[in-house]
Amino acid sequence: MMSQEPQTELLQAAASGERRAQLALYQLCYPVLISTARRYYHNSDEQMTVVNNAFVKVIQYLGHYDAGRFLSWVKRIISNEIIDEYRRNKRYHELYKFDAPVEERGSTDFQTDAIFTEEQLQQMLLCLSESARLVFNLFAIEGYSHKEIAHMLGVTEETSKWHTKMARKKLRELIEKSHEAARQRSVG
Repeated sequence: MMSQEPQTELLQAAASGERRAQLALYQLCYPVLISTARRYYHNSDEQMTVVNNAFVKVIQYLGHYDAGRFLSWVKRIISNEIIDEYRRNKRYHELYKFDAPVEERGSTDFQTDAIFTEEQLQQMLLCLSESARLVFNLFAIEGYSHKEIAHMLGVTEETSKWHTKMARKKLRELIEKSHEAARQRSVG
């Protein structure tokens, strides 16, 4: 991932509609955009749709960008675009029907000594349901609080906590299966 911040001249040229500047800015933003999209979507067409929609918003809102960490700003834009895409999805309301309180007994944290590649971790995340994947990514990876997630998605904090809990449970199962498969390969 590129950590280079764009020059002010590049941002101004892209905002004014200069195509070459927009292409250069797209190339700078692309690694951040696609890595975020891959955590949420299986399908490469869906990934590219959200990447392109987010980049259009980057161009549209360049005038609102206040000097700082540009790529962090871009990451927030794609996160918001992903949330908007879920809201536009017909199944949105079906995904978030759970409103029962989440019990906080026992340890919800799961630790492992296993080392997984980024690709393996992304595949595990893609095994989660759409709603669990969205909430888990927003909470565990993007760093939003359950209160913020609840506000963004129009659900209760308990629903956000429940989806995070279910995602952790599923990820724990996947890690345990991976451990078991590795043990089987080393024995056999």
